[in-house]
Amino acid sequence: MNSIRTWGRRLRPLLGLGLALLLLAVGMVWGRSPAGADWQRVRAVCIESDDWGLCGFVPDSAALAVLDRDVLAPGRLPEIYWHSTLEDSATVAALCGVLAGHRGRDGLSALMQPNYIMASLAADTTGGDSLHWRRQALPAVPPGYERPGLWAAVRAGQRAGVWHPELHGRFHYDPHRRRERTVAPPVVAAARAQVLPFPGSERAWELGPWRDPDTLAAELDASLADFAAAFGRPPRAVIGPDYVWDDLHESLWLSRDLRVIQGQRQQRKASWRGLSGRVRKVLHRSWMRWVHRDRVYLDRNCIFEPVQQNDPRAITAGAREDILAAWRGTQPAVVEAHRINFAHLDPRVPALGRRELDSLLAAVSSHDPLYLVDEELAGLQRRGTSWTVRGEQVVVRNLTRSRRLVVVPPRALATVARLGGATEVPAERSLVLALGPGETRVLGPAALIEP
Repeated sequence: MNSIRTWGRRLRPLLGLGLALLLLAVGMVWGRSPAGADWQRVRAVCIESDDWGLCGFVPDSAALAVLDRDVLAPGRLPEIYWHSTLEDSATVAALCGVLAGHRGRDGLSALMQPNYIMASLAADTTGGDSLHWRRQALPAVPPGYERPGLWAAVRAGQRAGVWHPELHGRFHYDPHRRRERTVAPPVVAAARAQVLPFPGSERAWELGPWRDPDTLAAELDASLADFAAAFGRPPRAVIGPDYVWDDLHESLWLSRDLRVIQGQRQQRKASWRGLSGRVRKVLHRSWMRWVHRDRVYLDRNCIFEPVQQNDPRAITAGAREDILAAWRGTQPAVVEAHRINFAHLDPRVPALGRRELDSLLAAVSSHDPLYLVDEELAGLQRRGTSWTVRGEQVVVRNLTRSRRLVVVPPRALATVARLGGATEVPAERSLVLALGPGETRVLGPAALIEP
C-alpha cells in the first residue's frame, strides 16, 4: 500500500506536466482561426517598427556629458540605446529610399509601418531648485530635439506610399513616475538636458496596472487627435509600449475603434514567470483570440534587429529564414525592427541598419512577396479582402479564390483627397468594388473623388 502511495506521489508531477502540455497544445491550435487568405500563396511581409517620434534617449551628443548611468538606469539598458535619439529628416528620407528600391509582385514598393509615440514630457532648462515640466505633442519637441525638415520628410514618405504610421503610445512611460523620481541632483541635471532615462524608467510602463483608467483614456484621446493632425488620418493599429498592456487597455482601444493589436506573442505581465507563467501566457493568448472575435491580433514572427548584435549579417540571414518559415507555416511574415536600427547619434549605426534592410529585402525579392500593412493583414485574415490608404492612393485587394465585393469607406476617400491636395473632400459615400480572384486594384484621387 505504501509503495502505491509512493508511486502516486512520484507520478503526480508528471501527470501535472502532461496535462499542462496537453492544454498548451490545445491552446495553440484553439487560438488559431482559419485565415481568409492563403498566406503560403500570398507570401506577405509586414515591417513593424516601434519608437518613432520618441524624444529620447538623448537629444544630441552634448547631452552625453551629463549621463550618469549608475544613477539613471544602472545596468538596465543595452549600450547602444544610450546613444539613441529622435530621427531627423535625413534618417527618414534615406530609409524611404531603401524601401522605394524594392517592389512586390503587385508592383508596389516595400513599405514600413513606423509606430509613433505622440508626446513628450519636457523639463525646463532654467536653473533653480524646483523642476517644472511641460507636456508637448508632436510635432512640438523638447529643446535639443528640433529636427528641421523632419515632418516634410515624413509627409513625403507617406505620399510615396513607403511610410505608413500607426500608434505606439503617448509617452512610452508613466509621466507621473518620471516627475516623481527626478529629484536627485544628477537626475535633475539629466532631465534638464532632456535625457529620457530616470531611476526605474525601465519598469515605469506607460500602461502599467497601477495607472488610472480615466487618465489613460484622456491620454489615448489626445494621442488619437494628435495622430490625425500629424498624419492626415486616424490610426488603424496599436502596440503597447514595452509590450505591457492588459485586457482593460484592449477594451479602451476597442472603444476608440482600434481593433488591430500588434505583438500579442511578446505581451508582458509581471505575474507571468517561469514555466507556469509561459503556460498561462499561451493559454491566455489562445483564449483571447477565441473569445474576442471583435479584434485581430498580429504576432511578430520575424526578428530583425541587426545593430543590436555582434554579427549583423547573421541577424539578416536569420530574419530571411524567419520570413520563409512564416510562409511555410501559413502565416504572414510580420517583421519586428525597432527605430534604434535606423536612428542614432553615431551615423554608422543607421547606415548599417539600412544596409542590412536593403539586403533583407533583396533576399526575399526572388520569392515575389507582397508588402502589406496591419490593416490589410487584418482584413485578409478575416475576409480575404482588404483596403488601405497608401500615399495618394487606395489599394484594394481580393486574395481569395472567388469573386468578392469590397467596400471602401468614406474615411478612406477623404484621406486620399487630403493627401492629394484636393480642395474639396468627397461626400460621405462608400465605394463598392467587385474584384476577381487574386485581384489587386490601385485607385488614385481622380477615380475616388469623381462621383
